[in-house]
Amino acid sequence: MKTLKFVLCALAISAGTLLHAAPEKSTETFVAFNKEIQQLLKNIDLEVSEDVEAYLIVRFNCKNEMEVLYVGSKNAEARKKIKKCLNNKEIKTVLDPSIENYKLPIRLKA
Repeated sequence: MKTLKFVLCALAISAGTLLHAAPEKSTETFVAFNKEIQQLLKNIDLEVSEDVEAYLIVRFNCKNEMEVLYVGSKNAEARKKIKKCLNNKEIKTVLDPSIENYKLPIRLKA
C-alpha cells in the first residue's frame, strides 16, 4: 500500500511539474502576428467572386523574414498572389524561435 501511495504521489508531482514547465502560448503575440498578416494582405491585387479560404505554412529566417513554404487553396491565382505578397516580408512581432513552421488559416472576402 505504501508503494502505491508513493507511486501516485510521484506521478501527481511529475504531472504538475510538466504542466507548469510547458510553454504558454502568448495570445498577445499571436494577435499581433495575425494583425501583421492582415495588413500585408490588405492591399493584395486579387479580385475574387466568392470568399477564398486558404492556409499557409511559413517559417522565419534569422532576419525574421517570412518564408512561405506552402499555400493551400483551391484558387490557383490566390495561391500565387498570397505567396508573392507574403514571401520574404519582415515581421516585427517576435515569435517563439523553437517553433520551426507555423500554419495559418486565411480567408479572403469577395
